[in-house]
Amino acid sequence: MVALFKNPLAYLGTSFVLFLIALPLISIGTTSGPRLYLWVGLVALCIGGLIPPVQRLLFAPKLP
Repeated sequence: MVALFKNPLAYLGTSFVLFLIALPLISIGTTSGPRLYLWVGLVALCIGGLIPPVQRLLFAPKLP
């Protein structure tokens, strides 16, 4: 998990993929699919939204 936060391309890519997965799941879960899709989508949305701020707070770049 720590290695994910050290590579900016990796954590931003992971966050983007979680957003891409979350939006259709939320849509399907609210319209016709099982409610589990809604909750999985909301969890993915929250995790995807929290990755960049957590990286900045816990693994900030070192000052010269």
